[in-house]
Amino acid sequence: MGVTDAVNRCEMLIVDDEKFAVEGIMNGNDWAALGIEAVYGAGSADEARAVMLERPIDILICDIEMPDEDGLSLAKWVKEHYPNTEFLFLTCHSEFAYAKQAIHLGSFDYLLKPADSGELAQVVTRMMATIRERREQSDSQEKYQKYYALYSKQLPLVVEHFWQDVLSRRILSFGDFLDRALRDAQLELTSSDCVQPILISIEEWKKPLQERDQEALEYAVKKAAEEILLEGRPGHMVTDKNGVLFVLAYGPQGEERDCERWLRAASAFKDACLKYFYCQVSCYIGYFALLQELPEQCDGLKKMERSNVTKPHSVLLYDKAITPPPSSSVSEHVSMSKEEWLSVISSGNRDKVIELIGAHVARLEEHSNGNPRQLETYLHQFLQVIYHFLYARGIEVSQIPNFSMWSTAQIRTLAQFKYWAVNLASAVMDTVFHEEESEGVVQKSIQFMKENVEEDISREDVAAYVHLNPAYLSRLFKKETGRNLIDYLIETKVNRAKLLLDTTDMTVSAIAQQVGYSNFSHFTRTFKKHTGVNPQEYRKHSS
Repeated sequence: MGVTDAVNRCEMLIVDDEKFAVEGIMNGNDWAALGIEAVYGAGSADEARAVMLERPIDILICDIEMPDEDGLSLAKWVKEHYPNTEFLFLTCHSEFAYAKQAIHLGSFDYLLKPADSGELAQVVTRMMATIRERREQSDSQEKYQKYYALYSKQLPLVVEHFWQDVLSRRILSFGDFLDRALRDAQLELTSSDCVQPILISIEEWKKPLQERDQEALEYAVKKAAEEILLEGRPGHMVTDKNGVLFVLAYGPQGEERDCERWLRAASAFKDACLKYFYCQVSCYIGYFALLQELPEQCDGLKKMERSNVTKPHSVLLYDKAITPPPSSSVSEHVSMSKEEWLSVISSGNRDKVIELIGAHVARLEEHSNGNPRQLETYLHQFLQVIYHFLYARGIEVSQIPNFSMWSTAQIRTLAQFKYWAVNLASAVMDTVFHEEESEGVVQKSIQFMKENVEEDISREDVAAYVHLNPAYLSRLFKKETGRNLIDYLIETKVNRAKLLLDTTDMTVSAIAQQVGYSNFSHFTRTFKKHTGVNPQEYRKHSS
């Protein structure tokens, strides 16, 4: 029996001391057409217990007035021993006392005899829908528990910490420094090997999830990425310091990217995420490059994701050509003064800074006589530029991750100087500009939500306003505020609704429309979820 069959499978028991009443209900509707697999009858509470001990009864239809033991007593026993069984009471009396007891016991409904067959079929259909929903939730919870158990057992991995340090430029990524760090991380790689990064962007969860369940499913997505994208080849799944997921595939120097292979694997992965893990993802596929080039390439992939506002649920290839070669205008200024270097770094344009460093090194390679003292002079001049830049911004060098390591590094070649300068400049600019940029974007998003609280706006509308990819904005918003963007948007609308309930005589339905909810029931459920009471109760208690 498949999972779907198990979820939809229902059996029903009818209990009444009048035989003709039982037969009437059993034959009064085409229960099989409604999805009832089997229908049983019982003439007393004891007979009903015997059936329930033998069969998995999902729906119990029970007469209240029976000579030996009434239906209310049977319902108490059912509730104690079979809490997932839904029950419906039938009675000849319309007294409120019966209804009150039935409701207290958790009865799904309460109908007067003789029950109309059409009305009874409608109630049973609703009962089946409730059972299916509970089973689906239980099935999903079992999956969540499986992955959460695996997730909870995972200890911090040395390998992941190593790659996090590489991507955040906390490790000197050249020569002996990198080889020693690779050995410490127990990675069978050398500084001459290559890595291909693939950025996994979880764009949207397709069903509401509790935070713990979401963490478990994120873990499941990571494991699926390793299995489907790597397909047994060497590599790791890594989450960087900012929460961005990367698959890192390892390969020897000179290995070419097999675009068709990666496109097929990434497409299969994103389809699997949507089908099994309730999330929409996009994949940004890099190319094989030396380990020293990995941080810069991953920055490029993150820039692709940040700028992708038109192609959700996609697989996109990173093009080496997007990083332009040094232009003639830059080459003409490789000897620019300290003030001009400061001007370029202060602009916040990292691509321009990296381009300038590359052009400067190319000119030095062309004209340098290989004098170690000359290389040392270049290094100290660049450090002076960094010191002046930080001083002008009022930032202590201690605020830059591992600055002392960078500032005391022994640089022996121009190639090492290039990697050193690019990584140091990037680490500095990350610290200086990222917080400013993040705060600006988040504040703009909050202001937009407040100004448009009475419009039917979504996460995508907020992201479009700040010209960012919705998944990237959500991740940035969570990092800066500690809260989910969607939750903040809903809370903003609920707070506006509370204000209107407190200060106006508008009807609740009018207030729902005023804050952008066209569906009144959805508005009421959302309001109660965030306040604990429905809008009418809130107005009554606050007045």
